[in-house]
Amino acid sequence: MNHSCCPNVIVTYKGIVAEVRAVQEIEPGDEIFTSYIDLLYPTEDRNDRLKDSYFFNCDCRECITKEKDKDKLEIRKVNEPPSAEAVRDMIKYARNVIEEFRRAKHYKYILWCSCLPPSELLEVCEHSLDKMGWVFEESNVYMLHMMYQAMGVCLYMQDWEGALRYGQKIIKPYSKHYPLYSLNVASMWLKLGRLYMGLENRVAGAKALKK
Repeated sequence: MNHSCCPNVIVTYKGIVAEVRAVQEIEPGDEIFTSYIDLLYPTEDRNDRLKDSYFFNCDCRECITKEKDKDKLEIRKVNEPPSAEAVRDMIKYARNVIEEFRRAKHYKYILWCSCLPPSELLEVCEHSLDKMGWVFEESNVYMLHMMYQAMGVCLYMQDWEGALRYGQKIIKPYSKHYPLYSLNVASMWLKLGRLYMGLENRVAGAKALKK
């Protein structure tokens, strides 16, 4: 299956068996497209990942129109909007932070076994969120990425309330930025459902798990 940033199937696994599920109407003769990468990010970022890992650029409808990029890169609504240069600088900062986390995950347990204890790692996430928050809205994908990292640290520390607060901020923009039936959105609803249930909010938990 080839790649598309607007895939018509998703792939899940049962043991070593890959199960391919249609998420759009597929006519006889249509090509089957899955996604090779995380689709949260704007067009330039996605194509950088594709070039780095698979050596091609995507020419799907989403990459040609870039219609979701404005929402994914939403700028904070203030009386005096940040300059174009300030926005470019913050995007560069955000990409560097994301790349640092991505590189760290390639080393065994480095996030948890490095000299940084989890509480300090959470401070790093919160500092990055504060800095980016001067320019970006909370629904900006770079803010969401750092919230997701912070949520993971909270889960590791068993700070269930903290993890839930981040998850509640993430889920609505995730549902907007990702394609329909995204596994990333489903996974976030599952995490929220388990957190609600663990914190004895069974009504919200059942609703999240049904989602």
